[in-house]
Amino acid sequence: MSDDTQPVPNVQTGKMTKELIVNGIAREYIIYIPESYTETSSLPLLISFHGLTSNMELNFNHSNFNELAESENFIVVHPNGINKKWTLRDSNNPDIDFIELLLDKLENDYKIDSNRIYITGMSNGGNFSFTLACGLSNRVASIASVTGLMFQGFIGDCTPKRPLSVLHIHGTEDPIANYSFVQRGLDFWTSHNNTEDLPIISIIPDIDTQDGSVVEKHHYLNGENGVEVIHLKVIGGGHHWPGFQGNMDINASVEVWNFLKSFDLNGKI
Repeated sequence: MSDDTQPVPNVQTGKMTKELIVNGIAREYIIYIPESYTETSSLPLLISFHGLTSNMELNFNHSNFNELAESENFIVVHPNGINKKWTLRDSNNPDIDFIELLLDKLENDYKIDSNRIYITGMSNGGNFSFTLACGLSNRVASIASVTGLMFQGFIGDCTPKRPLSVLHIHGTEDPIANYSFVQRGLDFWTSHNNTEDLPIISIIPDIDTQDGSVVEKHHYLNGENGVEVIHLKVIGGGHHWPGFQGNMDINASVEVWNFLKSFDLNGKI
């Protein structure tokens, strides 16, 4: 039998729950492998972080990234935080340790395109996405935060090693993550990435006139290596994942993936 007729190794696809021991603690995560996975080509990886008091299962269900993983051919992972939260400090952080070991394991077990590792999260998971953009910029290609914030204390300590594209989706009436803090994070990344100072602002079509909100797109272009910063400003929006709850003019999961996939560790693809 010739080599090209050898059967492909039997790799389980679909949704699985797994465990990884990190610093003596068992850490759980959901991994979803698309049916098209063959081990012959490397796939992008998306890691999605739940919010405070939430968990990996709820995050899996409301984001529906598994459906996008099938149509767009990528692997998606939903980790669980300790006590339903993520630690935001940039040093001695057990969650950064977890993600570093998780990436090592995933790259060992599957054909992962190491230049295309993407991070997203909601609320506290969005905050943690910024923490990883600061602390793991050597491995993270681009990030997207939904209802998360980059807090001032972490902005001061943030020293990414390279330009890094950022998408930030946030409602102006968010009662949990105050919108007034959003611009500080945008200013940090537009400065770090050396994008144009002023964004191109466009209006997203108001396809659902009953959801009480509209969306403005603020697009900061021409950063180093072609990186970009985009802010989807949900005017009148609350603490929601658009497309699942709250604003229905956009689908946050689709917006996140379409943005992230345009970049790798070297910048714009």
